[in-house]
Amino acid sequence: MALWTSKEIEEIFNCRVPADFKVTGISIDTRTLQPGDLFFALKTPQSDGHHYVLDAAQKGAAAVIVSNQTVGCSCPQIMVDSPFKALQELGRYGRIRSKAKIIAITGSVGKTTTKEVLRHVLEGYGTVSASVASYNNHWGVPLSLARLQKDAKFGIFEVGMNNPGETTPLSEMITPHLAIITAIAPAHIGQMGTLDNIAKEKACIFEGLLPNGIAILPADSDFSAFLKTKALQHHPDQLLTFGESVAADVKLVDYNSDESEARVTFAIGARERQTFTYSLIGRHLTNAALIAIAAAKTLKLDLKTVIKRLETMKPVSGRGKLHSITLKGQPIKLMDDSYNANLLSTLAAVDTLANLKIINQGKRIAILGEMLELGSYAIDHHQQVAKACIEKGIDRIYFCGGAAMKQAFELLPDIHKGRFVSSAQELIDPILNEIQAHDIVLVKGSKGSRVSLVAEALITASKQEE
Repeated sequence: MALWTSKEIEEIFNCRVPADFKVTGISIDTRTLQPGDLFFALKTPQSDGHHYVLDAAQKGAAAVIVSNQTVGCSCPQIMVDSPFKALQELGRYGRIRSKAKIIAITGSVGKTTTKEVLRHVLEGYGTVSASVASYNNHWGVPLSLARLQKDAKFGIFEVGMNNPGETTPLSEMITPHLAIITAIAPAHIGQMGTLDNIAKEKACIFEGLLPNGIAILPADSDFSAFLKTKALQHHPDQLLTFGESVAADVKLVDYNSDESEARVTFAIGARERQTFTYSLIGRHLTNAALIAIAAAKTLKLDLKTVIKRLETMKPVSGRGKLHSITLKGQPIKLMDDSYNANLLSTLAAVDTLANLKIINQGKRIAILGEMLELGSYAIDHHQQVAKACIEKGIDRIYFCGGAAMKQAFELLPDIHKGRFVSSAQELIDPILNEIQAHDIVLVKGSKGSRVSLVAEALITASKQEE
């Protein structure tokens, strides 16, 4: 089924299309472009998509959206004043024509994991369109909406922010039936200034909420009352909370885990407790499951089917996935949580590492990249992580980053110190040499710290031994 036709493109952009075509996908990056994609030549401070128009055509683009013609292009070129504004417009039309139940997710942590858990659960009930990776900003949201399939029963979209004022226009573009806030934490606090400001910005997710919509909020947050007040200003038909608080509508009652799975017990209101097995290891990752249960309740989905779907959910790559690998012939556990980090998510990851069972004199090892965009909070937050590692009994700790991380590393007792280096690349060889049999290794840091290189190196080395 065509995602868009040339006639629809002509009408939306009020332009003349030089040839008929059918669009099966949307692309802004020729490295991932598939035949049949409509390519938008976006301009950024780092790159100009017009330089890749010929590459897009060669790879089978159905057409390209450009602001200036490229000589020698073999596919239709559609001229617009701004390819970025054209992408926004196509995203708006994608939303307008959709009959799907639309879900918007924001929060300082857990957006992508929640999206993937919800996607997996809802796929048991019909076609789901969802944001790819963490496409949640001013270009990622319209791109995801432009990709919203015509026959989708559900659409799930992340909403991120780095600065004040970014959430409202994205929420108003998505116009969700259901708006979710996962957590309020000091992510991007360097730009936002205070947690209060972060909470205010996250609450803007309700600005686009449709009349008689649904709000799902964290019950355990210090900002729960504030978020509830902001949500109620938009008159949702239903408002549910999740968490461990007694007041939570969907409540985590009990949690136990080993290295292979968790057993999660929850209750909805005063109803009987129910338990399911869950392959996402870490108490904090149960929030995504609680949110999925809350969403299913509001959407009137069968709870037994929802639980069965949760029990088949696989860990999300780079977000706490536990790998069994082999180095120098010895078994190692790798907890890859390297996609991103802030104080709350890093403390949760350290806690998860501390609670994993050690066998045969193995060690718990934390490899931590810098948490970025913290501004004046950088020293305090990294020192809090260092202290948590000591309190939780982490055996050996490696830090990579700048001055704030170096100061935090100096707080560690010598017996716990692994190494401090300025870049993740410098850690790879020492880690490969120093890890021993039955060690459990956590890799965690902001995306910009590139600590994911360490996790990738460990997995690659293990595969080479197979």
